[in-house]
Amino acid sequence: METVLGLFLIVLAAVLGGTLAKVLKLPNLVGYIIVGIIFGAVLPENLKSIASLAEIGTILLLFSIGVELSLDSLTKYAKVAVFGSLIQIVLVTLASFVLLYVFRFNPTTSLILALGFSLSSTAVVVKILSDRGELDTIHGGVMLGWLLVQDLAVIPMMVILPVLGSLGGNWPSVLVLSLLKALGIVFFAVFLGKLVIPKIIHKVAEFNSRELLLLSSIALALGTAAAASFFGISPSLGAFLAGVVISESQEHHAIFAETRPLRDLFVALFFVSLGFLVTPAVILSKLPLIIFLALSVLILKALIIFFISVLFGYKGKTAIANSFGLAQVGEFSFIIFSVALTLKLISSEDTSLGIAVTLLTLIAAPFLMKFSLPVWRKLRGVSSIFSSGENKINLAETLENHIIICGYGRVGKWVGKAFTEFSIPFIVVDYNQKVVNDLKESGIAVVYGDPTEPEVLESVGIRNAKAIVLAIPDRVAQETLIAYTQSVAPDTKIISRVHLDEDWEKLKILRVDKIVQPEFEAALEIIRSVLIKIGKSQEEIHASVKSLRISHSK
Repeated sequence: METVLGLFLIVLAAVLGGTLAKVLKLPNLVGYIIVGIIFGAVLPENLKSIASLAEIGTILLLFSIGVELSLDSLTKYAKVAVFGSLIQIVLVTLASFVLLYVFRFNPTTSLILALGFSLSSTAVVVKILSDRGELDTIHGGVMLGWLLVQDLAVIPMMVILPVLGSLGGNWPSVLVLSLLKALGIVFFAVFLGKLVIPKIIHKVAEFNSRELLLLSSIALALGTAAAASFFGISPSLGAFLAGVVISESQEHHAIFAETRPLRDLFVALFFVSLGFLVTPAVILSKLPLIIFLALSVLILKALIIFFISVLFGYKGKTAIANSFGLAQVGEFSFIIFSVALTLKLISSEDTSLGIAVTLLTLIAAPFLMKFSLPVWRKLRGVSSIFSSGENKINLAETLENHIIICGYGRVGKWVGKAFTEFSIPFIVVDYNQKVVNDLKESGIAVVYGDPTEPEVLESVGIRNAKAIVLAIPDRVAQETLIAYTQSVAPDTKIISRVHLDEDWEKLKILRVDKIVQPEFEAALEIIRSVLIKIGKSQEEIHASVKSLRISHSK
């Protein structure tokens, strides 16, 4: 009876926590933990013992994160994502370790908390970028690649944790043995993932049974976790590896879709139970320290990420967005703190402190992203480091009656191809060095820089241009470009793509000459094809499409 009642109360806490998060527009995990802290303060211990369920939640969370990972996302921004992220992890860990050591935390606790603070939240950043329509922007791509490397960096961190409990005269041999075990697990998992598991999953998928696919996926996650545990490696790490090695398989989308509901349930239980670990008395007694550490971590990470971004050639708005967007502490930190507590490497009091600091940074994350643009606008006149106008070549005097294409991605490249075929003079502005290099090799006029910078627009002759094509998916950048173009070159036509319906409405208000929404155009083409197939006349099809365009433009 106690087990059923305890499970009911914990699920109820998850429902209340999720509702609270939605009302306050915060990440769900923040709501789970906050209500978990409240429930944990009043529930007796016999109703809070769901450690096994919470562990399953951790395993499924890491498995699904591994499945979601796409190594392809590293190709475009590989240099800054791999080296920038690793440099950031090392610098933030060292700086946080020193800060914590100054506040008289013991070395082991300082290292564990510092490792946790060095990581950012993949779930929160992806949600914020998606809500803002910035997943396909430059800073969105850099951040996603950066987060992917951070997620992979958890593997050596989880290997190091058990070694910290064996620090004695033979700790080097223990560390080497643990790393060799982990390396063996990784190679074995990759071997199975490339040669065995995809074939098994593919055979199961051929039965067209969702139940079988779900059971096979869960068995894979739990089986890999059990195998890792047998070799002395964290079960959660084993599940994460299982997800990573099948992330490129044909059925990985189906696996993620089938396991997600079950994962969401157990993950909610995990984060609620994580709230149980936090003692309200500890938070109240150490609230000033918690607030100071949270602010210190946010400022420290933001500064380090900003200067690393600049070091790799991303200045101005992109560097500011990167630093503000990745400054928070992520969900993997909770797992590191939880595993460390289980291994008795860190006290429950320090675990409460680490969770509280992480929570504060997650709550601050949406506000930081919101203020990144105003901060950039205020700072860009202070120093060239805050300006993205890296290209100093002024082509304005040699350009006239040309077209400027801002962004040479999926949309811009087709526009450029058509202009080339009709010998229409144009110049491209792009903030991706690889794209710029490829265009230069092809003999296409291109300038490297952020098109929202007045210096860059002036260098490509915005005042003498016939038209400017905004092929970038960044709504904020579009609005900045439109405002500047209309103020200095009112006769220049503005053609812009949009992604969301609300963006369409906003650009209508800004009096853009032509707005194109690729998704809407795709829908019209599908409608036109269907109407042709079912035998409608050209007049009827034209009238239908025209009616839809009119209703869309209202």
